[in-house]
Amino acid sequence: MKNRLHDNPVLGIRTEFIELFEETKGKRTVTESVIQPGKGIPIHYHNDFTEYYEVLEGELKLQVGKEIKTLKQGDFCLVPLHTNHRYFNASDKPAKFKAVIQPGNFGSQLLIATLNGLARDGKVNRRGLPKSLLVFAYLSVAAGSNIPGLMSLLQPLLNWLYKRAMKKGIDKELISKYYY
Repeated sequence: MKNRLHDNPVLGIRTEFIELFEETKGKRTVTESVIQPGKGIPIHYHNDFTEYYEVLEGELKLQVGKEIKTLKQGDFCLVPLHTNHRYFNASDKPAKFKAVIQPGNFGSQLLIATLNGLARDGKVNRRGLPKSLLVFAYLSVAAGSNIPGLMSLLQPLLNWLYKRAMKKGIDKELISKYYY
């Protein structure tokens, strides 16, 4: 990874990669992030890895399933496989937290690096999602992020668009521009 520190001006999140998938032989990916007040990520779930969150400073809201937990400094939470989750900062101060993905996941690293680069380049919408449907599909599937509920009916379409993006070389383009 050419840059370990990634700012996303749209999502209001700054993420630093502490340990990469490549460095841990696939065991984990570890990040530390600062999220600004009023910012957050949409609800999603993963089939291939768990996520552990620990608040280092401030207060973070973490929705796990239907429950919204308020985590303060020193608090932590494990998000199991197949569990809908999201995090957001409902306080008036930035919150800093550590996230550990196990096993490590190259796709999630690529997602963070690419989304932040696309945001800096003005290629995301106001919700921080790529304007290009092919790019959205590629990143979503590569990262193992799934949309829950009624939107999950779109997963077969996203899987098809992911393959189309790979045939068009979008994977190589994004990796070379935003990752390596």
